[in-house]
Amino acid sequence: MPSQSPMIVAGGISFKDYPLEEAIQRMKRVGYNGWEVFTPQLVRVKTPELLGHLVEYTKAVGLEIRAVNDNDSDQFRPFDSESGFERTLQLMKEGVRLASALGVRDVMYWEGVRPRGDSRSDEELLKVAIRLYKQAIEHSSKSGVRFLVEPHPFSLGMNLDYLVKLCDALDPSHFGVLYDCCHFGVGKPKGYIEAIRFLGKRIRYIHFSDSDMRTSELHYPLGRGKLDIDGIVDAFAEIGYDGQISLDTWGYPLPEETSRIGIPVLKRTIRKLGLDR
Repeated sequence: MPSQSPMIVAGGISFKDYPLEEAIQRMKRVGYNGWEVFTPQLVRVKTPELLGHLVEYTKAVGLEIRAVNDNDSDQFRPFDSESGFERTLQLMKEGVRLASALGVRDVMYWEGVRPRGDSRSDEELLKVAIRLYKQAIEHSSKSGVRFLVEPHPFSLGMNLDYLVKLCDALDPSHFGVLYDCCHFGVGKPKGYIEAIRFLGKRIRYIHFSDSDMRTSELHYPLGRGKLDIDGIVDAFAEIGYDGQISLDTWGYPLPEETSRIGIPVLKRTIRKLGLDR
């Protein structure tokens, strides 16, 4: 039987301009019952005890923490040098610690961003990324935490061959792709739907939004941009998608209005994909 209360998840990044307590209250008021924590929101949540208090508070409000988005750190620099690699690995271990403390499985990072002026081939950078994630998974698997990588128009994963090779070199129990509709719509304006079929079960999470198909970080309300939303949903139905989906309104100046427009579409999509079972 379908659930009477499907998980309607907000991207915390969409509400990052509000103080944490206000952001939580606004997300709940507009209709969400789950949210992805964006790590800059936790700048004042510095101890395990405070993280516990945050979990208790969000549950009392009626929100469930579903994932950790740490995909905005300038410390993710594994290609710079060996010391950069080690700092990146420590960053990821900290993300695992945070996810464990919050009681969630998924933590989100980059699949790789080429340093400016770097002349190495994608294959050479791929070897570094594989080594990084293998070492990170050796650590995260002990806590049951999974890494998700979110390709952007300017990152290496828009090369789908790179992304597939990265995925297939790693344990799928602990690694997967986060498909962001806006990012793929900008990065692959003629192939964003086919990318879903190509990646298939490697996609474990969806950031659901519309896009003007030009601006990387501008996530439009569903139905207000230029993406073929029905085509996207149909492609996910074709591959038997069974992961998480959240509403990402990052970059749009009216996050609550975007949410009000998008939540009904999100609910219909959840039902169509059978994610409410």
